[in-house]
Amino acid sequence: MNARVALALMAGLVSIAVALALGLIVVADGIRDRGVRDTISVTGSAKRTVVSDFVVWEASISVQEQTTTAAIARLDRWIRRTVAVLREAGIEEDELTVAPVSTERLTGQFYEPLGFLLTRSLQVRSTRIDAVLAAVAASNRLLTEGVPLTAQPPQYTYTRLADLRPALSAEATEDAIRRAEAIVEITGAELGGVLDINVAPFQVTDPGSTEVQDYGIYDTSTREKEVTAVVNVTFAVK
Repeated sequence: MNARVALALMAGLVSIAVALALGLIVVADGIRDRGVRDTISVTGSAKRTVVSDFVVWEASISVQEQTTTAAIARLDRWIRRTVAVLREAGIEEDELTVAPVSTERLTGQFYEPLGFLLTRSLQVRSTRIDAVLAAVAASNRLLTEGVPLTAQPPQYTYTRLADLRPALSAEATEDAIRRAEAIVEITGAELGGVLDINVAPFQVTDPGSTEVQDYGIYDTSTREKEVTAVVNVTFAVK
């Protein structure tokens, strides 16, 4: 055997020895860390349909005149008429708030005075949603009378969401457990204890929506809402 062949043979034996050593280390680490790495993370969810129990409706009236005196006179007349229509439609005194006057001085391109813009906002807050919706419909006739009422869509909220959280979170956790058990059963392993639970912010959306946001959603555009709880649970696997 010449020196070149002997050197190649020795190098091969050294490579095999190193590979075996590394393999034994990996196997040993795998056995030692098995209890740490044998986990499963499953997401569970639960939904509940609720009906809003509170409504907020906002509107405003703006007037532009050359003087504040003329503007405030016309604005006051329109505000009084608007309040009268809302009260006639069933809005109670403690449900209606009229904000103070907001004044803006108007100027042209070269800062020449163009007059004043005066605005007053109105807000209705109530648990009597049907009564508010009837008043909103009645307020439409103000437009035919020349009152420049600018109204926003009603905003609906569900005030008992905090009472719903415990039960809905529990249902989402139970859903995660059922999913984990089904997955583990297929593998022939056994589900261990809970290692970690992460409860995501609730998603309050219009019914049928699939929209999800990391910080949660609270849709106020619909009277009926769908509340979704999402829970991520990590289990040990035996």
